[in-house]
Amino acid sequence: MHRHDLVWIDPQATWTTLSPQAEPRLRAWMQARLPLVVARRDPAVDGVQLRLGVPLPLDEGRQRLSLRIKREAVIRHAAPPRLTEVIDALSAPWRPALQALQHRCAAQALFPRVFGSHAWQAITGLEYLHAGSDLDLLWQVDGPRQASQVCRLLQDWEALHGLRADGELLFDAAQAVNWREYAGEAAQVLVKGDAACWLAARSCLAGAELPA
Repeated sequence: MHRHDLVWIDPQATWTTLSPQAEPRLRAWMQARLPLVVARRDPAVDGVQLRLGVPLPLDEGRQRLSLRIKREAVIRHAAPPRLTEVIDALSAPWRPALQALQHRCAAQALFPRVFGSHAWQAITGLEYLHAGSDLDLLWQVDGPRQASQVCRLLQDWEALHGLRADGELLFDAAQAVNWREYAGEAAQVLVKGDAACWLAARSCLAGAELPA
């Protein structure tokens, strides 16, 4: 299981709440059979346990709840939904721009996944989106050439539709780089892993070793 993955938890499982007074809301969330999201863990604090999050909808103040739990409590897990799976679940104002993006992705054999507000609204049916919401996307890339291809596609899409796309390029399951930072062509970029963050030379991303 990696950052941004969705997990479903046994409602009767035991966990450690990391958000004050959040246990009743977390319990209700799990009893509704809604997923949680895998967050970056701190091995020094979390050990081998998972750190999970629940972003609440607009009418609950967009609070972010978190907990620590044993891996055995996970009933099932899945990658974030693909863009194609999210579009139909969103209200009409969002669809044209997202459909245009999907058409361009399909033409270039790119298959982004969605996290953040767009994904949570599609998954839960609750209201997460507001006028200033960014579109958060995960892009699995096979190297620098495809990463640059994604950056150009997103820059063109933003300019055409007046919307903002955020998200990460995944050079492998444990090496994620913000696409906008990568597009800036700095010699080093911040890499986010499942249990750490570190600076790496962009030229070494495709096969860099994880820090100890």
